[in-house]
Amino acid sequence: MTIASGFIWHSFLKQDPDAIVLDVRSEDSINQPRFGASKFPLNNQSDFTPRLKALDKNKHYYIYSKTGEKGELACRLMEEAGFMETTNLDGGLVNFKA
Repeated sequence: MTIASGFIWHSFLKQDPDAIVLDVRSEDSINQPRFGASKFPLNNQSDFTPRLKALDKNKHYYIYSKTGEKGELACRLMEEAGFMETTNLDGGLVNFKA
């Protein structure tokens, strides 16, 4: 897992044409995903972990949440499930500055 500040996270994302962005905010917090993200809410671990089977473990995932805490947990759970590359937006959207 990599934890990157907003500027670095966004720079990595722009340079990675195969990037997959996941918005892990709770379902009721996701109005409009940013950065072309897919909604992948982390409401609780028991719902989140089984859904990881639908994702390609060899891709690089850029994760964000509101404050970065859920993003960090999502990265940790993904790594435990065998995902090779995850990058969390440090401080989440509330601290994002590109």
